Amino acid sequence: MDKDHPLHGHIVINLFRCSNLLERIGRKLAAEAGLTSVHQWFILSALEAGDLSLKQLGQNTQVTKQNMTGMIERLKQGQFVATYEACGDKRMTLVRLTDKGREALARLERFEALSCATKVNRLCAEDLESFNRCLQQLVDNMNDG
Repeated sequence: MDKDHPLHGHIVINLFRCSNLLERIGRKLAAEAGLTSVHQWFILSALEAGDLSLKQLGQNTQVTKQNMTGMIERLKQGQFVATYEACGDKRMTLVRLTDKGREALARLERFEALSCATKVNRLCAEDLESFNRCLQQLVDNMNDG
């Protein structure tokens, strides 16, 4: 497909629309779990697989280091995460989920709540897999430049 194809502009506009709607839905769900922002949800989700440094969290969630530091402090105050110094490198701060953070994340990841709120359940599994691959490719491509 031609790189100047008019469909590209429509896709970007629809992604912005979708982003706005997801932000609205996400804020409501995050608040129900005791979080103050969707970005806090992103952070908890990124930590689900294991402890990460502030730098890794910033790269994973597309949040600047300055903003990440403030968000981690608020999550620490809410007892959703804890921080500690990396062994062998006291300059590196690592972040881990607490039990309260795991509980909040489990509540947020209940597929039924998210699925109903976003209407994702109206798409078949094959379409969802394809859509997810396309979104991941877009994110990867945008990170390249």
